[in-house]
Amino acid sequence: MTPALLGTLYYISEWVVRLVMLVYVPQRRTAAATRTWLLLIFLLPWPGVLVYALFGRIRVPQRRRDAQARASNVIRQTETAFLAERSALGAVPPAYESASTLAFETGDFVPFAGNRVELLDDYAGSIARLIADIDGAQRHAHLLFYIFADDASGRSVADALSRAAARGVQCRVLIDAVGGERGLTHLAPRLRLEGVDVRAMLPVGLFRRSAGRFDLRNHRKIATIDGRIGYTGSQNISDPGFVVGYPNEELMARITGPVVAQLEAIFITDWFLETNERLDLRTLAGEMTAAGSSVAQVLPSGPGYPSENSRDLFIALLYAARKPL
Repeated sequence: MTPALLGTLYYISEWVVRLVMLVYVPQRRTAAATRTWLLLIFLLPWPGVLVYALFGRIRVPQRRRDAQARASNVIRQTETAFLAERSALGAVPPAYESASTLAFETGDFVPFAGNRVELLDDYAGSIARLIADIDGAQRHAHLLFYIFADDASGRSVADALSRAAARGVQCRVLIDAVGGERGLTHLAPRLRLEGVDVRAMLPVGLFRRSAGRFDLRNHRKIATIDGRIGYTGSQNISDPGFVVGYPNEELMARITGPVVAQLEAIFITDWFLETNERLDLRTLAGEMTAAGSSVAQVLPSGPGYPSENSRDLFIALLYAARKPL
């Protein structure tokens, strides 16, 4: 085969790649991401396809996707049982019914009534509240965080977990393998020796059969105490200046009431994905007694779900809005 013929075949193959990817890339992808990938592929067809094959699709291992699907079925079945036993179902305003239905269909949870939601914008104050709640725990304390840093904040929360474990509280902690690498390296060994069960989420490694991709991480920030108190929001367990020169300002929600069971279910699901250990939501969720007048509904998202459900929910809420901010 002559060099000229090889060159012609390579030229044709580049256009085949461009045309095929022109159809394939836009599927279930934002317009901005589509433009970026297609620009790369049109300029460098074969190198672009190779990079796309490695990073283009937000996918986790098939084992995790199958486990997520099974967990979703368990959540819906368990939630039905909860609603049959306890009057927790809440009604959302008519304008937001379609958004609430979307959240249920893409995230498994229905709206629960009887909640109290307290917004915490004091960075150090929210850490202090979490520590106080862990110090008051009687049965269990569950923490799931992207970053659990080896700094003053991280060590103070770790100390609270150690105190809780010493008095017989079951403490389980999930930390992202990349975002929380320093905490896993420096804090986790001591915590394990003191009775706290610490696991890494989405561990990475070339030779791990079910390893997560380095760029696909678990960014959740959730804590549940005794099935009665829950925390979620944007704040990690770290000092606000963990990114040097860019002190973080975050918002956390401290929640009491039936919807804490939904946060507990998310923790249980991620715990199962990492450990294959099935925890009993009906036992851990507690009595689900009313604590306030707010209706709340949790929407978990991430690569294990088949759609970008949080984005779709925000769009639905914008369409449902009737009053100016």
